[in-house]
Formats: sequence, C-alpha cells, structure tokens
Amino acid sequence: MTAPRSPFPATSLHRPRRFAALVVAFVSASAGLPALLGATAAHAVTPRVVSAASATGGTGASLPYAEVEAEHEPTNGTVIGPSFTQGQPADEASGRKAVTLQGTGKYVTFTTPVATNSMDFRYSIPDSSTGAVYTAPLSLYVNGAKQADFTLTNAYSWYYGIYPFTNTPSSGNPHHFYDEVHRLLPTTYPAGTTFKLQVDSEDTASSYTIDLADFENVAAPLAQPAGSVSVTSKGADPTGAADATGAFNAAIAAAGPGGTVWIPPGTYDIPGHLSVNDVTVEGAGMWYSTIKGTAPGLYGNAAPNPSTKVHLSNFAISGNVQQRCDSCQVNGIGGAMSNSTVSNIWVEHMKVGAWMDGPMTNLTFSGMRIRDTTADGINLHGGVTGSTITNSNIRNTGDDGLALWADAGIGADSQDTISNNTVQVQQLANGIAGYGGDHNTITGNLVEDTGITQGGGIHIGQRFKSTPVGLYTISNNTLLRDGDLDPNWKFGVGALWFDAQQATIAGPLDVSNALIEQSPYEAIQWIQGTVNGVNLDTVTISGTGTFALQDQTGASVTVKNVTATGVAQANQGKAPSYSCDIGHFIVTDEGGNSGITPTQCGPWPAPVYPPYPSTTH
Repeated sequence: MTAPRSPFPATSLHRPRRFAALVVAFVSASAGLPALLGATAAHAVTPRVVSAASATGGTGASLPYAEVEAEHEPTNGTVIGPSFTQGQPADEASGRKAVTLQGTGKYVTFTTPVATNSMDFRYSIPDSSTGAVYTAPLSLYVNGAKQADFTLTNAYSWYYGIYPFTNTPSSGNPHHFYDEVHRLLPTTYPAGTTFKLQVDSEDTASSYTIDLADFENVAAPLAQPAGSVSVTSKGADPTGAADATGAFNAAIAAAGPGGTVWIPPGTYDIPGHLSVNDVTVEGAGMWYSTIKGTAPGLYGNAAPNPSTKVHLSNFAISGNVQQRCDSCQVNGIGGAMSNSTVSNIWVEHMKVGAWMDGPMTNLTFSGMRIRDTTADGINLHGGVTGSTITNSNIRNTGDDGLALWADAGIGADSQDTISNNTVQVQQLANGIAGYGGDHNTITGNLVEDTGITQGGGIHIGQRFKSTPVGLYTISNNTLLRDGDLDPNWKFGVGALWFDAQQATIAGPLDVSNALIEQSPYEAIQWIQGTVNGVNLDTVTISGTGTFALQDQTGASVTVKNVTATGVAQANQGKAPSYSCDIGHFIVTDEGGNSGITPTQCGPWPAPVYPPYPSTTH
C-alpha cells in the first residue's frame, strides 16, 4: 500500500527553525485550564496525580515452532549489525543482526530448544552481477552427521531502484535481501539437537548470511475427510511434473455445492487461478500438500457477487513471483469471499499472500504463514466488514504486513479485527495499517522490525483515497524496533504513527496497553493534515533513537499513564518530545504521565540506535 512519496516542502517539516523549548496547548483534566507543554514548570498547571500503570503489550500469535536467532548461536562466522541503515543486510534481519559465513569451514550451529522434525531458515546470498537467477548449495550437519545439502537461490530477493522496483543491479538502491528455505526431516530429533549450517568446499556462493531458524515438530499428515473428492482421483499428478489445473477443477465440480475437495500429500502444479465458491478445499497439512506454479492462487468470485461458504485449509501455496507488478493478479488468495474461512495455509513467493477485493463480509484468516512476498501479506480492500485476521505469522513482505484499505470507491472496511498476530520485517510500509474505515480493532499483536522503508509498526492514515477514519481500537500490542529513516522525508517514522494526508481524522483512535520498545527513531508520530481524537491510555515507551512523541501537524490527543524512558534526546539533557505546531498540538493530561514533556523544535537530531539498556523482549 505504499506509493512513492515526495519529500515534504521545507515549510511543512517544522515551522520555526530555531532550537527552543516549544509552547503547546496543554490541558489538565482536573483544572480544565491551559498549561504549557514545553514551558518551564513555573508555567504549567499541575495535572491530577494518577499512579502510572505499566503496559504489558501483546505476545502475538501462538506459533507451533521455536524461532532461534543466528547471532545468539555458536559460530566462527561474522556477526553483522545491529544496523538501522537501509541497504545493509543487517538492517533487514530479525533483531537487526545476522551471521555471515564467508569461506570454507565457516558455520553457525543452532541448538533446537524443542523436539523437531523440520527446519526453516532465513538467509541471503549475494546477487549476481546482472541479477540473473542462480542456485547455491549449503551443507547441513545434524549432531555432526552430514545431511543432504540445502539449495538456496537469489530468485526471490535483491530488488533495486525506485518503486515498484526491478531486479536490475545497475538501478541501485539494493534491498529485500532475504528469502527462506524449509525442509521436513525423516526423523524427529529431541530438544538439544544441533543443526549446523556450514560452508563446505562444494558450496559455491561467495557468502551466506543466516538470520534465524525455525524448528517445529510437525504433526503427521491429516487423513482424507469422509465423502471428499481427491484431486488425484481426477488425475492430478502429486509429483508436480504435470499441470494439475484440469484435475483440480474436475474435483471441485464433482464435489458440488457444499462439498469437499481433498489435496493428498504431494506437490501439484497449478500455473494460475482456481475459482472457488461454496466449497471446502483441504490438504494434509501445510508441510505435506503444496500447490506450486508460476502464480498459483485460489480466487473467489468478483464483487459485488462474492463467493460464499468457501473454506480453505491445511496446504501451502508456493509461487514463482520474482518482481512486483501492481496490476498483475498474482496473489495466493484473492477475489471476494463472504461467510468463509482460510486457515493454516503457508503462502510464499507471491505478490500478496491474500488480496481480497470487497465488498464482502464475515471472512476469517487464521493460522496463516505468509513469507517472502513482493507486496502485502494480507490486504482487505474496500467494503470488507465483520472480518478477522488472527493468530498468523507474516514475515518479510514487500509492503504492509496486514492492511485494511477502505477504498472510498468501494466502501468502508468496518467492524474488522486484526488480532494476536506476529508480524515481522516488512521491507516497505508498515507491520499493520488501517487506511480509512471505522469501528475496527487491532489487538494482541507483536510487530517486530517493521517499516524498514517508508513506514513503522502500526499506522492509521487518511490516505489512498480512503473512507473517513472513524473509531479504531488499538489495544494490547507490542511494537519492537519498528520504524526507520524515510528516504524521501529525511526524518524518522514512528513505531506508532498517524497521517491525515487527505482529510482531517476525527477518530476516535483509542490506544491502550501499548508497549513500544527499542524504536530507532520516535515512538509515536503525528504527520500531515489534522489528526483529532487520539487517546493514549497506558502506553509504555522504552528506548527511542530520537523522541518519545513527534508532532508535525495539528492534532488533539489525550494522554493517561503514558511513560517514556531511555529516550535519546532526554538522555542528552534535551526535551524528550518534538513539536513546532504552536497552539495546534492540543494535549489533555489525564495523569500518570512521565518522560514525554517538554517538547523542542529544531533540526532533526542524529538518532542513537538501539539496543538500549532497558527492554522487555
């Protein structure tokens, strides 16, 4: 959902140019009198005393695997990072650190903390000089015993130039460095087993950067449901050698309305779309049943006549999308589906994991595993109501991880819920975004290392020609190391940020129990237009590279139990927050706040990047 944006005109960055304490209208809830946010204590009206509560945030999805960071494991390679500079592999790594193996004998050894019969790891190998696709082996040892090599590729990484990017190195601006590879093992290994990735003499890449590994004890394949129609009974080839589109369509037709189609263990070649309506499509599990092809996808009918009663579950969709094309329908799940469910599906190497074009209602995504896309993870686009995205992991997307886009040409996204998801390393835009819409809820999520370029952690914006932003309930979320320097704006983007670019935001935007940690720049940001109705209640800010709050536009906000520690500017003896909007940044103090006042106005300070001493995660 990120289009290229121009730098702000100089006059809109900040109004006064001198560095000074800022006077901002500040209202004490007890006295109802104006005070001075940024003035000396002698000028301020004392707010009522409230004992501050600490936020606990959210823990994200309940994931079936253990994630282990390479930089914490034994290695004779080079630990890179932490970095918060775009164009460096460490900047795009989970935790902003990784391990580079360069030269024969270099290794990193993971010790699995859980019993496991599978391994997935995130890696980067250098691009070729022309951007041409190649593969390279990497050796695996389990408890010291050599296993079959992994085969790695540059096919789904290394983008260049300006939006929507190319695969041509001469275009400059290299980014999107990582991909993933996974394997189901023939043996279940106990916790404490070592998995060593090592560069042997036959491993031909000039270097290998390893970010993390996931270890999961994958359950046995599911059994075929009674009364279902197997795609192999209609001639589908489970080796993936032959096009299985005709067989899948025949199975869907044979199942009939309300019927069930079964995908047995195997890999099936589906080059394009399958149309689904009033049907259940089930696989043996995301590790067992895989639909692969150039751009495979399962699509509902086009709105305004959406498919209904579609239930998709327990398989994987693996595409071959190597470049972003915004006009191409190359998404894993698409179309419109009402009263439908999509669950436990692994989507990789597509443009978008699921792009749903409304109107539609009552669609639920759960247990999704979306990795390595050129654009969004899941986008509910226009007139999508009463729908839910929950308990899913979204990692390494080329745009927003999860987004509600209430396109005014279609209708408002309303009464939707994004809950208990783990959203990680979005290369462009945000971890979670709401563009317009009303009565939506974002709750219980863990958003990590997102907004590498032009974004942050959680964002609410009146942008992209969306319907008016109404009520959003943003509760119980953790934002960790979110936001980065915007390359066009030339200043940082907040972990939590609000943008009224195209119209005044009325809200209310109710933020509660938010834990914002290790922000490379500011924790919370207001920018463009006028943002009203932001209510911050029990927000704990722990460590920022610049400011606690950064106001760059007119706004009204209520603050209660908002505490900030480890703010870089405060650590340097300066004001912890930023605003140059004299009289236009209206803050109502409900008590219990600390570390967020006063404000300053002046040139953008150099950030002090994390890690910072105090952190929960």
